[in-house]
Amino acid sequence: MIRWRPPAVAVSLVVLVTVLVAVFAPGRRVAGTPTPYCTALVVLFDTDEEMRRAADEFRADGRVREVRDERTKADNHERLTAMLRESGRHRLAEAARVSTTPASVRVVEAFGVDAAAFAEELRRGQRRVNHVDVCEAGGGWEYGY
Repeated sequence: MIRWRPPAVAVSLVVLVTVLVAVFAPGRRVAGTPTPYCTALVVLFDTDEEMRRAADEFRADGRVREVRDERTKADNHERLTAMLRESGRHRLAEAARVSTTPASVRVVEAFGVDAAAFAEELRRGQRRVNHVDVCEAGGGWEYGY
């Protein structure tokens, strides 16, 4: 026979309510992307060396969870011309030059970091940044990052 234990039930209810409040309480949301890898935060550089130095700096930055897709000017030029040819823009592909194509690195913000605010801060520091929320845009990774 099961005996009724009011203190055990009361403790269980308190724990349940505490967990629910902690999970669903308004104002408890952490800033930043709710889904990992939902943002494409790509920083562009004039030289491969500048890109490599910045990638090392980003790795040491607490606001950065991961540095991905370090692409040299030649890598990006190859991708650009391939995309242009696939879309039937052969003249633009022929006109593209490695010297005018930027090097790039994709930065994944740390949990709790607002990617849009981080992009703005980098822009104020004279960085060229492309920021796209691919989950909000509804297109997945079609941006090619």
